Amino acid sequence: MSLIGRAGAPPRPPRAAGAAPAPSGGAGRWATRLEWAALTAMAVALAASPGYVVRYVIDGRLPTDLLEIFLGVAILIGLLATRGLVPWRNPYTWPAALLLVAATVEVVVAPSTRQALGLWKDYFVEPALAGLLIAALVRTRARARLLLAGLAVAGMIAAGANIGHALVLLSQHRFQVLAPPVVIYDSPNAIPLYLVPLDAIAIALLLFSETLWERIACAVFLLVTATAVLLSYSRGGWIALAAVVVFVALFTVYRWQTVLAVVGAATVAVVSSAGIRRRILVEFNPASSHNSASTRFELWRSTLNLLRHHPLTGSGLAGFKSALVPYQVRGYVTGSIYPHDIVLNFWVETGLLGLVAFVWLMVQVARASTGGLGRDRWTRALCIGVLGALVALVVHGAVDVPYFKNDQALAFWAILGIQLGVLGWARAGGPAAASVPPGGDQPAGGALAGRSQPMTPS
Repeated sequence: MSLIGRAGAPPRPPRAAGAAPAPSGGAGRWATRLEWAALTAMAVALAASPGYVVRYVIDGRLPTDLLEIFLGVAILIGLLATRGLVPWRNPYTWPAALLLVAATVEVVVAPSTRQALGLWKDYFVEPALAGLLIAALVRTRARARLLLAGLAVAGMIAAGANIGHALVLLSQHRFQVLAPPVVIYDSPNAIPLYLVPLDAIAIALLLFSETLWERIACAVFLLVTATAVLLSYSRGGWIALAAVVVFVALFTVYRWQTVLAVVGAATVAVVSSAGIRRRILVEFNPASSHNSASTRFELWRSTLNLLRHHPLTGSGLAGFKSALVPYQVRGYVTGSIYPHDIVLNFWVETGLLGLVAFVWLMVQVARASTGGLGRDRWTRALCIGVLGALVALVVHGAVDVPYFKNDQALAFWAILGIQLGVLGWARAGGPAAASVPPGGDQPAGGALAGRSQPMTPS
């Protein structure tokens, strides 16, 4: 028989090593529908991320929240849809497992086991499991877009609510620059902590996506969320957003023009806005009650005192506020629940083992993202965005508390899951998986996934 075959059709390409056989007929259609149901449920859960502030107590004993209800349903459907497809072996497996082990140990040493179990579940188990299921589900660009849209909806909800509240207060001349208004969250700093990592991905897609409507959607998202970040009057948020813009611009031919534009915009803002000047200059007045710099220095010194006595276990999950009391330096009276520094946060909450695991995870994310820069145009854009999200995490995390909120932890693992799926770690357990899944939609990155397309000059 010839190579063409009796029907005149070319032979089927060999299936990727380790890939699960594609279901056929009714079973294949059912599997595809179940996967799309899981994707839709996960997208809804991501969109409902701000709902973690709506809390319930079931039967008077079991605390939960609106986000957890949506996420629980999504995880249940995802487990049913991804049987045999979960990419257990991926670049993040071992650091994530080590982080989970460290968090579990910290539950044991925590002063309140019940509170610690709540954080263990909300910040580590559920988000990481959701990210793993997302990696198994996202094998096409359309699927990645759906989940990114879920994150975008959550960002728009958070940004829109805070912008609306701020505009009302501005119209009534009741807007306080030194105590910015906040809706949903308990601190204005939480606004950029959640939004700026998402902005990093939006900026990358705006600059590098070849699809016009996708660029328009990203531009609208950035317009709204950047306004919310500006109105949050979070100095750390402003710096993180500027750092992300500059970082993503480094991948274009306009890198130096962007740097000059950012510096120029910051200069004009400081010169023209009395509110911005006041928000910045208050940090040079040690007598002001709104001076957060002196408070942070005292908090960091107190935290280091604690870690000198408990270097391995820290304070245990949810134990920092009470554990810090004997080690507070003179003058520090604010009862913060976190040290407001990403390194110290993970050290006190997850111990030295957790800190090592998180640093390892960040290195792996950077390596995987760098490896994706040579792929197709859309995958490259996503990987640049993920690298930008890391920049936001580190820059803002130098003076605040990233990750340790329900929505931030979920967004973090969801972004990693989307990246793993787009890079092809589902099905074949490695980046070579790019076969068209049941349902016929294109692999992530388009029809040329796995082949290099012309990139924007850099």
